Amino acid sequence: MTKKIFTIQIAPIKAPYMRCKQDAVPTVCKKYVNGKVEYHEFRWNNPKAGRNIMWKDNADSEVEREQYKEEFARRVQRAFDKANIRFYKHYNGIKFEDEIVRVYAPYPDLLPDTTITVYSQRVHEYNAHRDFLRDIVSKMNIQFNTLMCVLQQGKYDLAKDSLYKLNKYMFDLQSMCRPEHHEVVFKGKVDPLTANRR
Repeated sequence: MTKKIFTIQIAPIKAPYMRCKQDAVPTVCKKYVNGKVEYHEFRWNNPKAGRNIMWKDNADSEVEREQYKEEFARRVQRAFDKANIRFYKHYNGIKFEDEIVRVYAPYPDLLPDTTITVYSQRVHEYNAHRDFLRDIVSKMNIQFNTLMCVLQQGKYDLAKDSLYKLNKYMFDLQSMCRPEHHEVVFKGKVDPLTANRR
C-alpha cells in the first residue's frame, strides 16, 4: 500500500528592495607586463572601455542591509535547527562497520595489504548531509549579504544568481532527511529554481 503524499509548502526567498546605492570609487588595475608591474586606471588600458571602479559602502547602505540581515538569519537558523533534528533522528544508531558493502585489494600482487573499503549508499548520504549542515548557515547569510550588495550596485543579473543559490540552499535544507512520502514545494505559481531558465 502506497502512502499518501504529504506536501510541505515553503515560502521562496525574495530579494529585498534596496533604496540606497553603494559608492563607485575610481581605482587602478594591477597588471604584470614583461615582469614589471603596471597600474592601469582604464579597463584593458583603453579609455574607451571606461575607468576601473570599485564599490564601497557608505553609512546609508550599511544601515539598510542591517535591517534585513536579522530577520533572514532567524529564518535560516529556524530551518537549520529543524533539519538538524531530522538528521540525528534519521541516522540514529548508524554503525559504519555494519554498512560495509565489500573490502578489496586494488593491487593484490603489488600491495596485498592495501585495501579499499566500499560503504553503502546510506553512508555516502550521511557524509553528504553532515558536510552540508556544517556550514550552510554561514553560507546562506554570506550569500544574502552578497545579494543585497549587488542590488545596491545595480548588478541585477548577479542578483538573480544569488537569489537562485539561496532558494536552492533553502530547498535542500528543508528537504533533507524527510520520509519518502514527503514532498517539499515552493508556495506560489512560479518555482524560483526554474523561473529564469532559457
